[in-house]
Amino acid sequence: MAPAKVNLILKIGEKNPANNLHYIFSIIRRISVFDRITFEINEDRNKLKVIPGKTVLKQLDKKELQEYTDNLEKKLSGDDNLIIKASDLFFDKINLKNKYINAAVEKNIPMQAGLGGGSSDAAGMLNILNRIYNNPLNYDELNSIAIKLGSDVSFFLKEKDALVAGNGEIIIPVAEKSLKKYYIAVIVPKFGISTKEAYEAFDDLVLTKKINYYNILNLNFSSKLDIIKKINNVNDPDSNNAKKYCESDKLKDLNELSIGSEFENDFENVILDMYPVLKDIKNYTIQQVTNKNVKAEAGMLSGSGSAMFGVFKTKKDASAYRADIKNKTFSSQIKFIFLGETDFKEKLNQLKS
Repeated sequence: MAPAKVNLILKIGEKNPANNLHYIFSIIRRISVFDRITFEINEDRNKLKVIPGKTVLKQLDKKELQEYTDNLEKKLSGDDNLIIKASDLFFDKINLKNKYINAAVEKNIPMQAGLGGGSSDAAGMLNILNRIYNNPLNYDELNSIAIKLGSDVSFFLKEKDALVAGNGEIIIPVAEKSLKKYYIAVIVPKFGISTKEAYEAFDDLVLTKKINYYNILNLNFSSKLDIIKKINNVNDPDSNNAKKYCESDKLKDLNELSIGSEFENDFENVILDMYPVLKDIKNYTIQQVTNKNVKAEAGMLSGSGSAMFGVFKTKKDASAYRADIKNKTFSSQIKFIFLGETDFKEKLNQLKS
């Protein structure tokens, strides 16, 4: 099972001169919306079939389903699929020749939505292959593969919420119960946004308005950067220093870092202006009042979009929001609405069984 994610915080820094990728700082949480991967190992060639998952099927009519299925096959079934790339890199890393996978992926996590579907699928493949072959690679060796696949893949290697920094390779799992449990209503419009497109638009904003979004230290973020400074040796074998710090008292109480009490995404500065319907969804979400007069905790973009999500303290409030948003004028531009939660071990175990 490969879960989706949302970014409760996403700050964008300057570019790393070594790879021309932006530094980031993010609080990422898994939610209970899943892709399901089944596969077998063969000695012939890689094969991959991608089909809509059950959650997606419930929200599409016959015509929409055909279009969606065709789009999945077109965009995800080639050799550049991250699942195929992950398996190829894994077999190469452990020096196994002529090993391939024949896989089927039930997709519930939409593409180009900022929900991490491809990255989660890739990390799930790396983890299961490692277990099948009796764990020949430690975490850092798996992470060296993950970094090559995409900035979110490292996050999905571990099964905890995390602070993510650097180019996505610095993963600091957050102590359990440190972050509140939330119910998440995810709204996916009828279009996707490529990560490349989002970063290019962000760079254009910085150049035209001559504002220094790249200096994270000047964005009231210095206290959060302290936790990165304390793990300079995060890439040492087994990441011992990072592990020790993650288990220390300093990460058990995140209030001192103001993490979890604020919600912000730098991409909103550009993406919401480019796609007005996303601004409509955000405005509605933060103004939303349920029958008991309880407002959403937040309404924001996930990753580089195109998905928006509302954050709620109770499932009842999230469900009421999900039902009500279908009646809004912009609902015709919405493709999917998912309801998930950020503490979902029990549900995950049920799905695995």
